[in-house]
Amino acid sequence: MHAIVNTMKLARPLPPELLRKMEQELLPRCRELDPALAIKIVQVTETEVVMIAFYSSRDKLDEVSSKLAGPWFGENVRSYLAGPVNRLVGEVIADFKA
Repeated sequence: MHAIVNTMKLARPLPPELLRKMEQELLPRCRELDPALAIKIVQVTETEVVMIAFYSSRDKLDEVSSKLAGPWFGENVRSYLAGPVNRLVGEVIADFKA
């Protein structure tokens, strides 16, 4: 399992309708490429959001990012950002569940 962690500084808040659009439009298309995909979005402060996405493999992460998620974020989220996205990618080495 691999994950991507994106920290995003916001120029303006992400509206609920954008998050619904992500869930209803983007996520189903991404899951066609990687059914294991899971995404968590955390509002850290009023002007900062962290998105964590989990993929079955590094290959799937790269495929979904390049074919769907990257272009979709560029088109739909970029205008809300106050600067570049801080992007980290790595292998999940532990998965603790309550």
